Amino acid sequence: MTLNTIIKCCLLVGFVSAISCTGSKQSSSFQGEKASVARADSMFQAIGGKEAWCQLKSLYIKARHSEPQMPLPYTSEIWRAIDTFELVIEQQNDSFHVKAVINEESGRVRYYDKRDTTRLFTKQQLEDWAYGHKHNVYVLLHDLACDPGSYRVVTDEEDRLGFYRDSIFEVSFGLDSLYRPYLFYQPHPDGSVSGSTFTRWGTDKGLVHSAGGHPLDSNFVYTTEKWQPSHLTLKEEFGEEIFVLKDKID
Repeated sequence: MTLNTIIKCCLLVGFVSAISCTGSKQSSSFQGEKASVARADSMFQAIGGKEAWCQLKSLYIKARHSEPQMPLPYTSEIWRAIDTFELVIEQQNDSFHVKAVINEESGRVRYYDKRDTTRLFTKQQLEDWAYGHKHNVYVLLHDLACDPGSYRVVTDEEDRLGFYRDSIFEVSFGLDSLYRPYLFYQPHPDGSVSGSTFTRWGTDKGLVHSAGGHPLDSNFVYTTEKWQPSHLTLKEEFGEEIFVLKDKID
């Protein structure tokens, strides 16, 4: 399993960041034309409301992934902080086992299989991961919900809702008939944009979220087994042990 595989799984599975709405200086409305703003508000109503998404501080996701080039599916677990750049990813099946602990200061990857080694992120890799975290769908939904007044929303020629901050493109969504954001388009540091589609839905603690889907190029498919949101930080909700990389293979 390569580091690139971990990256692409992290960027998708991962779908919702955070100052709590309580006491925040939240603007109540997006900027933009009335019709686009109304659609953006309807989208948030369809997935649980701005207040609920703004209160999200951390998220645990367990999903099952399949890739065309891999003979076996694998389990992916992601612990993501929403209000800071802090991330833990663990992926495994019968042939590989890898865990990464990533934050603003460093990224470390430990292989608990025949490779039995540890890799450190380069400065550029860490910057790329930080950018990817900022544009994770669940982090973006949180940020949009907490301060909609800082975002301008437009409807593009393909009827997608695009959100801009300081004239910089941050994300766009295609909405289904229930106003759920079933298409998700995110920018990358090189200026390109990639898309994903969400094919299944779940609801946990009032938040409606993707429970399955794939990138538009279908280079992997995932089904969510657990989606656990929290109003607490990663450390408060899940404990210190999730950040530990063991020195030896069990």
